[in-house]
Amino acid sequence: MRVLPGAIPGVTDPGAVAALQPRWARTTRLLRWSAVVLPWTVAGVCAVFAVLAGSWWAVLPVSAAVAAAWVGVLRLRRGSAEPSSWLASAFLVAGCQVLLGVVPGSGLALSHSSSSGGRAAAGVLFVVAWACAISSCVLAHRANRALTTPVVPELGATDLTLTLAVRFALATPDLASARLDVGEDRLTWSARLHRGRGAGPRAERVVPFAHLRDVVVIALPPRPTPVTWLQLPDGTVLHAPPGPALLVRTAAGEWVLPVDDAPLVRELVLTRRNRWARRPATP
Repeated sequence: MRVLPGAIPGVTDPGAVAALQPRWARTTRLLRWSAVVLPWTVAGVCAVFAVLAGSWWAVLPVSAAVAAAWVGVLRLRRGSAEPSSWLASAFLVAGCQVLLGVVPGSGLALSHSSSSGGRAAAGVLFVVAWACAISSCVLAHRANRALTTPVVPELGATDLTLTLAVRFALATPDLASARLDVGEDRLTWSARLHRGRGAGPRAERVVPFAHLRDVVVIALPPRPTPVTWLQLPDGTVLHAPPGPALLVRTAAGEWVLPVDDAPLVRELVLTRRNRWARRPATP
């Protein structure tokens, strides 16, 4: 079963292929280690725990670790076009393997092993499994960055849903995040507050490419009164700090997007918009 395509998805322009294929090759190597090699190594460690334990109960942690590894492979196949999802998927798989496989499996091995060598081996393998789980998440993050940074316009010629950072400032000490998603047929920018374990208030704006008129690079100067960028449902206001930005002109109005590398992001967005405009008409 092929987990990832050999060529970067959706690219037909030879110039874009030449610019992006080396990135995609490095990205796929990192993802194979993150989503295949390391999770299945953890599953193998859980199998060794079962052997050391010598108990039928130890089969349950092995089954959980194997199931989580399969889920990770399937999620990667379905989400290969969404680089922002790779870290979340790796974290989910690693967390399930550690909590449902490694912890109970090592506990059974340590408690049921009849030799000191077996218990020592279980302790070493416990550390190895944790190292694999952590490395899986680190490599997923590196895979995303290897593909999407630095920003190049050719990324707009792909099928990938691209997530870019947005600069913002808060007048309150809340923890917040903001992003710009360049999708197949639209731009979406959003912001969210992070409060405790639950999801905080969130706001977003969607601009379909059918409504997009132009994207202009501007510079936001320092001002005594901060420029409002986005307001959340609870009244929290995110401000646009001084620096490079994009002015998104649509049929319904204009909006400011404070992004770094604004000229490159503009070319990326226009490349994606032009790609969308050339799509075959749906009968």
